[in-house]
Amino acid sequence: FEVRQPPTEHCTTAMLHRNAILRIGKSFPVPIEPLPMERFCKPAFGFSALATKRRLVSSSSVSEGMTKQTRVLVETISKPDHDANPEVERENRMKRRLALSRSITLVESRSKLHMKQADLLLGNLLGRSAPQRTEGSRDEHVAELRKSSFRLGIAGPPGAGKSSFIETFGLFVLDKLGYQRSEMQDNEGVYQKGSLHSGNNASSGYQFPSKLAVICIDPSSTLSGGSILGDKTRMTQLSRHERAFVRPSPSRGTLGGVSAYTDDVVSLCQAAGYDLVIVETVGLGQSEVEITEGVDMLILIVTPGGGDELQGVKKGIVELADMLVVNKADGDLLPAARRTAADYKGAMHFLRQRVEGWETIPVVMASANTGYGMENVWAEICKFRNVTLSNGQLVEKRKRQASYWMWKHIRDMIVARTKSDPLLRMKAEAMEHDLEEGLIPPRVAASELLTSLSQRSPLSSELSLERKE
Repeated sequence: FEVRQPPTEHCTTAMLHRNAILRIGKSFPVPIEPLPMERFCKPAFGFSALATKRRLVSSSSVSEGMTKQTRVLVETISKPDHDANPEVERENRMKRRLALSRSITLVESRSKLHMKQADLLLGNLLGRSAPQRTEGSRDEHVAELRKSSFRLGIAGPPGAGKSSFIETFGLFVLDKLGYQRSEMQDNEGVYQKGSLHSGNNASSGYQFPSKLAVICIDPSSTLSGGSILGDKTRMTQLSRHERAFVRPSPSRGTLGGVSAYTDDVVSLCQAAGYDLVIVETVGLGQSEVEITEGVDMLILIVTPGGGDELQGVKKGIVELADMLVVNKADGDLLPAARRTAADYKGAMHFLRQRVEGWETIPVVMASANTGYGMENVWAEICKFRNVTLSNGQLVEKRKRQASYWMWKHIRDMIVARTKSDPLLRMKAEAMEHDLEEGLIPPRVAASELLTSLSQRSPLSSELSLERKE
């Protein structure tokens, strides 16, 4: 909100607003720095989103309240792996992976103490890895994104072979392409480690990620709430690779193919120096599309015989995919894979263009069993990244995604606050009784609970006191 009052007559009103903000700051997950009173007595003052964000991620405010264990995690994740001694470099890499695993566990915890420390951890790492700017051109943002991780989403129906595909594709990127990169460095000296970009023309060559992280979202039981977390068992070789990090994560009943903390986990992997972060969703249907809000590029895995032209033009996950991969294109399924690829290629021409410069969604055949098609998949990934970076769409997409996850966390926090507050919980139980008796519609019950929640907030109390005065 903004308050625009004369500086001399309404200092009492400004003090009330300042006290309200300080009271919110006491219960806010991230401490808010007290502002000097003279800031509030100016003729016009307000809170811009950028100023508030810079205040929240400043090193002085974010470090306050952080435990010793959280500080150690921040320092370990922020420390680079590279060292002149190979043994020291390997030891640093293992310490960083262990710290990353513990940080993800902290972020996914629902304990109030852990949630507060997780907010401090994320805020501190954000301040170190991505400092905020008051102004900046699109070229500056593009330069930052070139240095940051590229986030790749892998979605598909159950049984499409997503985990097996990621295993083969990850080893292809880290080992086979890594070997080619070493030869190119020795011969030409033009390829640099740790970048996905290789010049303006994607077909001119490759540059490859130095490290790869995989986040596997596993469905949680609707009865017990537990998860098997078994996707990692299909990535036995990739999970043991020294430059790969594979982490299963439960969905905890969240729809859309991802969990409520997927964006935070991806941010941690980026802070830990992983150039390519792959997010594998749970088995999806046609309407579960939340994965598009957490990745830069979405690859949809389909199986041979998975549909015809009509299936390809249906609305939903297909029209939001940036590339289609027909998996299991080997053996007896190869003819069926060719027919499926041809059907989808014909259907892609009827879909509306969603990304500027990416007219037709490519359809690539691949085999996780034999490794066929992995080079073509990687070429399309590099081409898509170059296109979205050059026209600025990747920058705008990251901004929209940040806003989406903010509102998603707000919704989750409102529900958690309602369930944790004793008075609100009692009122909710009374509402549930009236709902069972058919005395009140669900929409009216939700509206009354939201009103009760707003009346119990510190800010509403201060504003009501201001109105009385």
